Parts: sequence; structure tokens; C-alpha cells
Amino acid sequence: MKRSAIVAAALLLGCNTNPPELLPPPFGPNGPQPTRLFFPTGLAQADGGVLLVANGNFNRAFEAGTVVSIDRTYLDSLFGADLDCSVPSPDPGCNPQIPQDKFLGAVMIGNYAGPLVLNSDKTAAYTGSRDTGRINAVRVGPGGSLGCPPNAGDDARKDCRSGIIDLTPAGVDGPYAISAGDSLPPGTSTAQSVLFVSSIIPHIDSISNGQIISSTAVAALSMQDPSKLLFTIPAGSFFVGGGYGVGPMVFDQARRELYLSGCYQRSTSFGSGEPGTGLCIGIATNYLRILNVDAGSAASLYLLDLHADVLSTYTTQLLLDIPDPPATLSGPPLTLWATMRNPDSLAVIDLPAQPSVAPRVREVVPLPISPSDMVRIDRGTAPPLLAIVAERLDAVSIFDTGTDQVVAQVDRLGDSPFSIQNIDCPASKPASACLAVSVFGACRVALIEVPKDSPSKTALRALAGSCP
Repeated sequence: MKRSAIVAAALLLGCNTNPPELLPPPFGPNGPQPTRLFFPTGLAQADGGVLLVANGNFNRAFEAGTVVSIDRTYLDSLFGADLDCSVPSPDPGCNPQIPQDKFLGAVMIGNYAGPLVLNSDKTAAYTGSRDTGRINAVRVGPGGSLGCPPNAGDDARKDCRSGIIDLTPAGVDGPYAISAGDSLPPGTSTAQSVLFVSSIIPHIDSISNGQIISSTAVAALSMQDPSKLLFTIPAGSFFVGGGYGVGPMVFDQARRELYLSGCYQRSTSFGSGEPGTGLCIGIATNYLRILNVDAGSAASLYLLDLHADVLSTYTTQLLLDIPDPPATLSGPPLTLWATMRNPDSLAVIDLPAQPSVAPRVREVVPLPISPSDMVRIDRGTAPPLLAIVAERLDAVSIFDTGTDQVVAQVDRLGDSPFSIQNIDCPASKPASACLAVSVFGACRVALIEVPKDSPSKTALRALAGSCP
């Protein structure tokens, strides 16, 4: 009888036709593999200058994406080589493969990762998975080690795919932008640290006669325990703002407000068998959405249509005029920058100190083709610089906010630069700003040095990584 049971079990195993699970490198697909970048998206800098990179797995070659950490001393060495890598025939040292010992950690996350955001003490990083509605959580330990926080996956296997929370029941179907902030909702006396999460995919409320009725919301998660949903804020409905999904989002701590923009709609024409999501078409508005976070779920959405001033319906990024790292604010930020396409431009939006005065577009400045993500470069008493990604130009432009001019452009980054992040410079370069750019289609990270007093001498120092 025992032998028969063994034979039966063997036959069942032989009939198992499930395909093998194709795990991403370094976990697979066929046993342990070298760590590498594949469709990198979000970036963040952890303690010690460790660079975190989210790999989005956008072609679904594997069963998951990853987050990896890269050693700061290695990045310092690439900046210290002082190579000019944007010339037609660059030095071979401009295109290094990242050595395996310079990857300090790796964990699996869900697919389609977007921006990567750290919590207040930089012990955890978060990014959304738009195919599941889950927030991926990654523990960031000493020396760049990575793992899964409690209730966020299998830490022993470095498998954080289960996520810390599913936001689909809260109407946040496609979590994308994440902003760290705080909130003092009604009935509370102490501000609590919060992660605000918006949705790029509208939530379908109903379908009537083939017409999709949708809405969008912002979820507020406890930063101490992001598995706890504190409240949701309505950010648009079929009757207010069209119910469209949003892209970029920033938090204004002084005013206690979120600014959101971008426009994404659900439509049967985008999907294959079910409604899909794409950029809004056939509209003539460009809403800046403003939400007071202290009102909690009772917040009223304020809509400001920028279209008449900018003649664009496509906003790709928002950035407040706040130093990085933030200094103590003696007053609220007075400027909000917005990159837009069609036409490709930078909108400079005044934020009045008086709550009774609405924001207004002060000026619109032409930019190189397809501007998207951007960061602020602080220069002390001098006007700050903006480093702006030109996605389809495979470049980064340096914009002087004092002269309203593009003063430098770094080309030859590779296919579709996506996200840009300020990182620490080597000690040998105290007068420069150092930038990391995830180059989505080329599976690499670009490193750029910007001399603060001579931004026209901005240089591409390295393109680390490549597609197989």
C-alpha cells in the first residue's frame, strides 16, 4: 500500500503542467542570476548615500519586478573619474556594467513600479503596483540591505510581492504617485505622519449604456504602519473633474494641501476585453486639483483650470520651490512648477500667501521636447536650478530660474529617461550637485554632475548598466 501511494504521488507530479515561475534576476529565471537593472523607474537615496532603484518589469518577462540598492562608493568613483560621456565617441569607462559586489541588496516587488518614496526615518521604501492596486513595501537596513517589513511578504525569500496593503477596495485602483506628509484630520489633536497615494487608473463606479462612470481618490496611509488606511479623500467624480485619474502629486506642508494634476481616463477603446486606461482625449481642460488634507474624507476638491494660460492638456510633473533637503520654512512656498507637453513647456505658478487668493500662472517657458520629471538644485542665495528630464529627447536640461533659460543640456542618456533624483556628491566635489536618472528603455542609471556656479559645464559622468 505504501509503495502504491508513492507511485500515485509520482504520477501526479509528472502530470503537473504548470509553467515554471520565471523570477527576476537575481532570483531567477533559472536559479540565481547576476543582479541587473531592467526597465528601471523610481529612484530614492537611503542613508549613507545608498541608491535605491525600482525595476518595473514592464515587458512582463518575469513574474515580478525588483528593488535593488547600489553602493555609494561605487557611484562616487564614477563621478570622480571626471569623464565626459555625452560626446559622440565616449571613453569605454562611460558605460560600465555595475559589478555584482556593488549591488548591496535586492528584493522582489510587484509589476509596473512607479515613483519610489522613503518613510520619514528612511527605514522603508514604498512604490505602487498598478496591475494589482497594492503598495509594495521594502525594508531598508544598514549598509543598503533590503528585506520585507512584517506583513509585506516573505522576508526569508526576499519576496515582497504580496504588498503592505491593497488599495483597490478604497477606490485607488492604480496607485502611482506617493507623497510623504502629515495630516491633522477632524477629531484629532496631534498631526500624524502620512503617506498620500493617488491613482493613475480611475475607479469604475458603474457602466450605463456603455458609458463608464468613474471616480478617483487619494488614500492616506499611516507612515508608522502603512497597512492601516486612515482615510480617503475624493479627488474627482463624474460630476467634479470628470472622474479622471491623476499623475503627479506634491504635498505643501505649510498650507496643508495636496496639488495633483494629469488626466487619465478609462475607456473600452484602450482595453482588450475590459476597459483600459490611457491619456485623456477629446478634452480641453488642464486641471490643477487642490485638496486640504486636514479635512480628511470630508475635503472639498478645488479645481483650477490652467488650460487658458498654458494651452496644454498634458501635465507630466509638479514641483514645489522647497530646498532639498527641506529647510525650516518661515513661510509657505510661493512657486509651483509644472512640466507640460503639447506644447512642451514649464509653467511657473504663483501660490499666494493669502488663502483667499487663487493660484495663477505667472509665466510659461518653452522647453526641449517631451519634458517630464524634474528636481530642484539649491544654490544658496542664488536662484535655484531645475534639472528637467526630456524623455523622448533622451536628455536632461538644466534650467536657470533666475534667467528663465535652459543653460545646459546633457544628451545621449539612452532610450526614455524616466525619473531623476538628487544624490550626494563625492567629498571632492563640494560645489556641485549630483543627479541620478533612471533610463527606462536602456536598463541603466545615468549620473550627471552640475557645477552650481557654472551650470553650463554640466556633464554626463557615466551610464551604469545595460539591457541584456
